[in-house]
Amino acid sequence: MLVVPTAYVVIYTEEKRRIFVVFSQVYGDFVLTKECKNIGCKCMGCVLGQATIHTCEEEIPVLDLESQKELEDNMVVIPFTEEGEMFLKGLKIERYRRYRGRLNRAMLEDVCQTPDAVLLIKAEDDGTYTHSYASLSLDQRVIARGCIAKNCPCIGCRIQDMHYIEASGKLVKMIDQNKGGVNSSGEIVLPIFQGEAILSKLLGRDPSIRHDYKPYPFGSPIEEMFFELAFLDLHIFPQYQAGRYRLDFAIPNKRIAIELDGHEYHKTKYQRTHDAQRDRWLFGEGWNVLRFTGSEIYKDLNGCIDEICKLAKVERLSAQSAIPL
Repeated sequence: MLVVPTAYVVIYTEEKRRIFVVFSQVYGDFVLTKECKNIGCKCMGCVLGQATIHTCEEEIPVLDLESQKELEDNMVVIPFTEEGEMFLKGLKIERYRRYRGRLNRAMLEDVCQTPDAVLLIKAEDDGTYTHSYASLSLDQRVIARGCIAKNCPCIGCRIQDMHYIEASGKLVKMIDQNKGGVNSSGEIVLPIFQGEAILSKLLGRDPSIRHDYKPYPFGSPIEEMFFELAFLDLHIFPQYQAGRYRLDFAIPNKRIAIELDGHEYHKTKYQRTHDAQRDRWLFGEGWNVLRFTGSEIYKDLNGCIDEICKLAKVERLSAQSAIPL
């Protein structure tokens, strides 16, 4: 889960010294040292830059060095990590001089601009990508595996194509690729500054969130209902053209065709014959065909998706921490 920093250190570098100023929501703003002679001189500023906090599970740096930002010439700001703020608790704050200069925490927050959520993209050895998501309201979780990047319908790629509407009515991309970076693990980190609440509910399968899928010409309500949940786990293409047939849904790289037979659909003798011919042709072309009735979709949608995931040999990602439907 993302955490908004409540403390920062500003480092100003002069010709022969560095000045460290701490800005803390809890302990106030104070000058940590004005006499740092160089990196590694063992002053309190250098100690701060190298200090770590030991927990039961890991060793965490006091400063989030990956989030360092330049304020102006010779001046940078670095946020404290959540655990790193414990470093300040060990200081005798009353011994340090209060800072009364022109900088303040609001200015630093604006420069650092902590995102409400991040999308992380990891390159795998097999040439595919794994997408993870973390936000102010959701712990980090994998949301898509096996992404093929170009023309991929996975949820990670769909997030990168999402937009939101500003108060002015301007349509803005949810993710600005130019503000992305790379973390110490080699993952691409794409920040999300707007729309986190809705996106987190979507990924958490909150039933209060409905989606608009107008680009896809669904043939029935159950197709739209199915897609709303299935796209979280499967690289699924609606209305996929296979030869002269149009499939309700398809996972082309797995050669899986998914047909939904609703209550009013596929009931006539002609339609049953047509379906049988289509299934035989698809089977001959190496496709596996899964058919679900409207009753199955309405009564056990999760079970239907479990069956598809099992056939596709993919891990179901959305079911592990989902909000109950």
